[in-house]
Formats: sequence, structure tokens, C-alpha cells
Amino acid sequence: MIINRSAQYTLQAMMHLVAHPTNKPVMARELAEQLHIPPPYLAKLLQQPCRAGWLSSTRGRGGGFTLAPGAEKVTLLEILMLTKGERISRECLLGFKECDDKTACVMHKHWKPIKQELLGQFGGYTLAQLASSRKRLPGWLKEKKPARSNKPAQ
Repeated sequence: MIINRSAQYTLQAMMHLVAHPTNKPVMARELAEQLHIPPPYLAKLLQQPCRAGWLSSTRGRGGGFTLAPGAEKVTLLEILMLTKGERISRECLLGFKECDDKTACVMHKHWKPIKQELLGQFGGYTLAQLASSRKRLPGWLKEKKPARSNKPAQ
């Protein structure tokens, strides 16, 4: 459908990097562990944002991924377009390979305006907005609060 597993993982990794900026590269393995994503798969997925100029990668000891300046302005739609390409606007709700205005499936005329509206909405959300929202975000995106001490004050 619109957001497949690859797009979800790429989005989660990018949101994590925006939510937790650091001056040093983050290794794909560390990021994968925090997000519960298979490390080799995540490393492969992050190649696309690197090619798009949203991330930079450094190999070897001390290497990893860092956000490029301005990457926090990337929209959800841009990430979907990067991971799924132009087919995102052509995908059939029922999964048929051929489904357009000429060879429409039974749901096409109902799904097309909804999909267009949804894609338009996706274009209105940046990584910075998604990462900074505190509503219903997973724990790894929320700001970490210092642990309270149970010791009585003296």
C-alpha cells in the first residue's frame, strides 16, 4: 500500500536522527538496535537518503550516518517518493499491477481522490515536525528525562 516496510524503516531512522541530533556519526547497527530493525536491512535502506543528500555516511572506525544540513525539512512525501518512486501515485488499493483511469479496478474511482488527498497531506509534514510531536510517539523519539532519585533529601 502507501507506506511499506522499507518506507517505515527509513522514516523511523530519519526521525530518530532528527530527534536525537549528535555531532558524531551514528552506526547503522546502533540505530537498528534502538529501532528494532535488522541491521543489514537498515544499512541498505539508508543508502537512498545518502544518495539524496539527506544523510552523509562515513566508513570505518568512528563512521556511521549523520544528518545533512537541512534534512529536518524533508517531508514525509519526499521520503515515500524516495523509497517507492513514482509508483506511489499509481499503486492500486487492491494490489493489481494494472490499475489506472483506463484499466480501473472496482475501488479505483473511490480510492484515487482519497490517495491524492493523503499524499497532499504527507507533503505538509517535515521530519522536524514529526520528530518533535509529543502525541503518540514511541518512547525512542520522546525526550529523555533525567531519572529521579528515590533517596530522601538530607
